[in-house]
Amino acid sequence: EPVQAERVLPGALAAAAGAFVLAAGLVTAFLRLWFLRIEVTPTYRRLAQTLDGLTDKRPAQHRRAAFPASGALSAADAGAYDPASGERLTGLAAHLRMPSHVAIVGGRGSGAQALAALLAGQIEPSVGAITYGGVDLRSLDPSERAHRIAFAGSEAILIEGTLKQNLLYGARTDEREALGEKGRIALLKLSGLDALIYARGLEGTIDPDDEPAAAAAIVAARSAVREALAAQGMARLVEPFDPALYNHQAAVGENILFGEAVGPTFSEERLARHPYLRAVLEAEGLTRTFVEMGLSIARSTVEIFSDLPDDHPLFDAFSLFPARERGFFEDLIARQPDGRSRRRGPAGQRDRERLIGLTLRYSETRHRFGLIDAELEERIVAARRSFARLMPPKFREKVDLYDPARVTAAASLEENVLFGRITQGEAGAEGRVRTLVRQVLAEQGLEPTVYRLGLASRVTSSGPGTALARRQGLSEAGIGPRERVAIDLVRCLVRRPDILVVGLLPDERKSEEIAARIMRLRMMRQGMGLIVCLPDTETLGRLPPFDAVLTVARNTVTVSVDAVAEGAATSHAA
Repeated sequence: EPVQAERVLPGALAAAAGAFVLAAGLVTAFLRLWFLRIEVTPTYRRLAQTLDGLTDKRPAQHRRAAFPASGALSAADAGAYDPASGERLTGLAAHLRMPSHVAIVGGRGSGAQALAALLAGQIEPSVGAITYGGVDLRSLDPSERAHRIAFAGSEAILIEGTLKQNLLYGARTDEREALGEKGRIALLKLSGLDALIYARGLEGTIDPDDEPAAAAAIVAARSAVREALAAQGMARLVEPFDPALYNHQAAVGENILFGEAVGPTFSEERLARHPYLRAVLEAEGLTRTFVEMGLSIARSTVEIFSDLPDDHPLFDAFSLFPARERGFFEDLIARQPDGRSRRRGPAGQRDRERLIGLTLRYSETRHRFGLIDAELEERIVAARRSFARLMPPKFREKVDLYDPARVTAAASLEENVLFGRITQGEAGAEGRVRTLVRQVLAEQGLEPTVYRLGLASRVTSSGPGTALARRQGLSEAGIGPRERVAIDLVRCLVRRPDILVVGLLPDERKSEEIAARIMRLRMMRQGMGLIVCLPDTETLGRLPPFDAVLTVARNTVTVSVDAVAEGAATSHAA
């Protein structure tokens, strides 16, 4: 029976032809690469044989010497140039037995920093040699040398991570474990980083579910702070959060929310247009009141700042709306001179939303337009109660309401301890209150918790924008050169090296402050090698005698050695 051929459609024929063309192109490319591989294989084989031969012929001098267990740090007619400071040293001869404490005395530009870098092996001598235990520092493994002879003389390079990770960067596991919590706090106070870490800790947060003991201690500290404020006649400086009272140091919106927003749902930028808040205001009869109040605020603000340019700092500091919105509110006021001519529809809704937003940001204590009286305060507190009582379940996790009996997880540690707002308008109030809070935290045994939270703060590459993000991260830009130098010092101290060389001159203005810090450093380094730079002989005279003093002045290095090192030598620097 004859087979009937199927009809081939034109589209199918075109698709088949295209597939054949594509396949031919791929085959051509494959063959081209195959022949190229055949051509270059002999070349790569000869190159591999050449490299293998070079590897076999490496000189034995590249093998690193074993690091000495102990010995003297010596310079034998050494000279060097330090590109970092631009200083040059020649003819340096010294013999410093270790462990001992050595001072390098010399001002900036004298060569003191170059001498410190040379003794630490950070720069290689152009002539002569620097040896430790008779072994040239250049023959030692660089990583092992940096661990055994640590040099703190530059600004630390920060890494993405916590402040604790930055401080312990480069330390071995056993060194980190041996340090402990008390050891870390001691290093922070020695280096001067304690103020930064403590401030970060006060901005940290506590989760009461994860740390119930710490949360209970913070709630107890609230009462201790109240008692201390009353005992010192400072109770007026903090207005506590009372669920039944209006807080005059907080804005209207903060009084209604009476808690910390979690996420953007109830953030200040979105609060005025949130449907639930608007429903509460409507139920409490506050919508019209807040719109009229917002119009008064806009009118007063425009009038007060009418003669100031948009970029004036006073406008940003005290205005309730940004300079870019000035035109909108000027137009709104012109359209509603008596407060009665209101637009309808979406445009009118937008006007009301913006005016309510001004009211929610208003604080009578700060802005003083005379718009809030006792009756309005009671109505706002009533709206607060309705806001909390009627809140739908889906919104309950979006705001952490204030409760005198528990920690507010979304608020900072300092805000939880104060549980109120510092009174505005009294000079020095904030500083006095913060000092008292620190004293109470120390008395309550919460200081380690503050430091722990501060060390857990993250270092980020760019500054975060929200308040919660600022608590969670610290921008690299927020850590100045002085703090970076201190971080480098802590990194060196954590490693507990045989010899610690501090190659930067202290920048405190008073010699007694420098001497006190160096004294604490010497106490921590008892029984271990230490070489420090001092700015002048006045500071040297405030400290107990060093085992050796290297004085750098007018291109001359004078080595004065005590009983632990033999002899004395004088060398010249050019």
